[in-house]
Amino acid sequence: MFPFIALLISGGHTLLLLANSLTSFRVLATTPDESIGRSFDKVSRMLGLKWTGSGPGAALEQFCAAAGEMSLPDIPPLPLPMPSKLAFSYAPLHSYVERYIFARGGIQNLDSSTKYALARAFQTAAVAQLQDKLLLALQWCSRKEMTIRHVVVSGGVASNLFLRER
Repeated sequence: MFPFIALLISGGHTLLLLANSLTSFRVLATTPDESIGRSFDKVSRMLGLKWTGSGPGAALEQFCAAAGEMSLPDIPPLPLPMPSKLAFSYAPLHSYVERYIFARGGIQNLDSSTKYALARAFQTAAVAQLQDKLLLALQWCSRKEMTIRHVVVSGGVASNLFLRER
């Protein structure tokens, strides 16, 4: 069972922990700015997405999925913040979306296919950062000769189907 890695991803946390025992944990990575869930919520609101009781982050996930296989315009790739570092940063991703919308005169000037493309680009970049940092954590553990057999993913964002498929 031990050691294992825990990835806590929610509106309040983006955290990678190494659990060595029931009482011994080490923080491997966290964020100095904002959590992944908060960024999902902000981007959802920027895009003007309608949401129900499941919240704005879930609305963004559902919006991305609703595009299905339709042909979407190209969106320049979003940044991968703090490359090669065990640290998360989600503010640059939502800031990119905000700047993209502003540069085009506001959300009212984006057609639905561009909104879909922007939402997907954001979701893809957000999940890619999780994947990248988890891989870095596993490599760190390997260098320390720790065999990690389990990764536990928890928090509200863990329910995102796009993430779970990765």
